[in-house]
Amino acid sequence: MATEIVMPKLGLTMESGTVSAWLVEEGKAVKKGQALLEIETDKVTMEVEAQVDGVLRKILVEVGKEVPVSEVIGVIAAADENIEKYLKVIPAQAETPTSAIAPPAEVVAAPVSEQRVQTPAATIDAGASVDGRRPHKASPKARKIAADKGIDLSRVTGSGPSGRIVSSDVISLVGQEPSQIIAANPVEIGAGGEITLSRAERVAAERLTSSYQHIPHIHISMDVSAVWLQQFRQGYKLEGKKISFNDLIVKATAKALGEFPRVNSFEQGGAFHYASQVNVGVAVASEKGLVVPVIRGAGDKTVEEIAMEGVRLVDAARHGRLSPDDMMGGTFTISNLGMFGVSRFTAIINPPQVAILAVGAIENKVVAVGADAFAVRPQLTMTLAADHRVVDGALAARFLARLKEILETPGLLG
Repeated sequence: MATEIVMPKLGLTMESGTVSAWLVEEGKAVKKGQALLEIETDKVTMEVEAQVDGVLRKILVEVGKEVPVSEVIGVIAAADENIEKYLKVIPAQAETPTSAIAPPAEVVAAPVSEQRVQTPAATIDAGASVDGRRPHKASPKARKIAADKGIDLSRVTGSGPSGRIVSSDVISLVGQEPSQIIAANPVEIGAGGEITLSRAERVAAERLTSSYQHIPHIHISMDVSAVWLQQFRQGYKLEGKKISFNDLIVKATAKALGEFPRVNSFEQGGAFHYASQVNVGVAVASEKGLVVPVIRGAGDKTVEEIAMEGVRLVDAARHGRLSPDDMMGGTFTISNLGMFGVSRFTAIINPPQVAILAVGAIENKVVAVGADAFAVRPQLTMTLAADHRVVDGALAARFLARLKEILETPGLLG
């Protein structure tokens, strides 16, 4: 019985996906669990496995085409099985709605076997030429591994369709003599060169542009003493526990959000709703771009639990192993640029959330410690961006003041 390969739905908000690579040639035998193709969404790229043994009889969607979830993209069947009904719809596929296709065979939504962060780096069209050379035909996952391991793709022989380099080809070179591996140098593009945004970057740009144009942002900044942040972190360090300043800020923010549920709300269908729990998204700068994994139930977690989850998510983000679930369900976002020495900045709200917190660096500043006395103390600046439709200036100020109080009070922060 023929088995349809369909575009899987990998999250509540996913509406479509792009076939970025077929890893098996049409007409080749496949085994259950074998990687068939790579699917690209606005957040991740993942491998899709075969759910049955058989032959990949027909590829219905070519590489680079974006299709809605649940649409049939390929067919696995026995070598001698009649799949004429699929062949008939191919010429008019772009114009024929899915409902017009004959009653489907067994439909199996292909699951995800591996995930990686969709790299928002600039891409070059497959037909473009760089320094007189054709770009290598390689799957996104293969390119990611090659970049991480410093492998020159020109030395890799592809085993995929039409000589395409797939992940297994690159993995086989890991551990070989250095002379066999040459780190690829970044290509310097001269003035006037065009930057081609990846699909992830285009989607992010559209969402943030829409957010900035349609959400009335209000920005409020407040300086916070970091004395207790430093002392708490040092205390955990003496206990052999690795706690970051961001872990403490996430904990304090989650506590404040529990007291200000309106700041922890979201927009849906033109209305605002209270979130059922506090899920804090933390912006992470990976090698290939910015991602926002989510610490779920942060309000109910201890600082140690937040730290453990944060380490897992950051490691997954930087090594391309974030799953769609890791980035879904955020109710509030924290963006911390303190590690880059940024004193203060403003951030754009991530819809459907209604607020985002921008955290600057901890810096020693001269502050008043009495009526006529001054001292040097560690300080940081927090800037809250809020949707003025649901969080007005007074509410935003009260929330920020409460967060400041929690961060500056050992009994509340601990």
